Amino acid sequence: MLLVILSFRIGKSVFLEFVDGIYLQLIFAGLATLLLIGPLFFFYTKSVLKKSIRFTTAEFLHFIPFLFGIAFSFWINKENVQTTPIVVFVILFCLYYGHYLVYLFFSYRQIQKYKIQLGGVNVAVQWLQFLFYALAALWMVYVLNLLEDNIPYILGPILYSCIAYGVSLVAIKKGYINGLDTVKYKTTPLSETEINQIYEDVKKLLVEEQLYKNADLTLSTFSKALKVSPQKISMAINIRSGSNFNGFVNQYRIQHAQALLEHSESSELTIAAIAYEVGFNSLTSFNTAFKKQLQKTPSAYRKESTPL
Repeated sequence: MLLVILSFRIGKSVFLEFVDGIYLQLIFAGLATLLLIGPLFFFYTKSVLKKSIRFTTAEFLHFIPFLFGIAFSFWINKENVQTTPIVVFVILFCLYYGHYLVYLFFSYRQIQKYKIQLGGVNVAVQWLQFLFYALAALWMVYVLNLLEDNIPYILGPILYSCIAYGVSLVAIKKGYINGLDTVKYKTTPLSETEINQIYEDVKKLLVEEQLYKNADLTLSTFSKALKVSPQKISMAINIRSGSNFNGFVNQYRIQHAQALLEHSESSELTIAAIAYEVGFNSLTSFNTAFKKQLQKTPSAYRKESTPL
């Protein structure tokens, strides 16, 4: 949601730069989204660090300023702009950008508090600090643009694009997203005995009932069958197998696919038919998973396994 709101905010800036006669309502709706960016980042930070966060009615109060902001954007028009004192707009701009800055500050405090409790820096802290500096840079560019005419307005969207691609590249290269799972598991109260039991129960369902053949298989499927939360199941699989849920299930699918590719009885089956038979929902995903696990394509594997 944070990324969607940021994209809308930047999209508004691009329209403002290149389109003549843009509606005032769209301009002020874009400004109102500033009242969402701070709270969304604040709660995202809490969700990464605490993992047990649940939204209560009281926490939705954080989004009330946005409702006032969006209501104001519907009310504003050329006549209202002309009759409203300039000081009102100055105060509004200060409130919009100040609101953003205050939430950035509280988010940063959360990160530092967690860092002190942890006694150092981990993946979650690195990731959140990275996002904090990116959002702070965006805030600075937009504020400087308001205060300094020599700074082009389009610099905001350009900087956002650079930050978006940069954040994505670093997240992939550093493995931040997957690393957050490890942090989550460290904060989940689950004993070794429970982990072993859940893991064995999951394997039993996969093998005895061949659940891996279900292309729509999810953590919720196991959660309902075992009466265990999806988070605990994910934790048990990740810790014991060293793989995420999809990777773990795909191992069973590919084992079955190997058997079908090796046996002469199934020589008439196409690669696509085998893919669907073992639980993949597309040939592409089957080829990708198969090659990732065995370093060769299903076709090459069948060719090597077929006796001359």
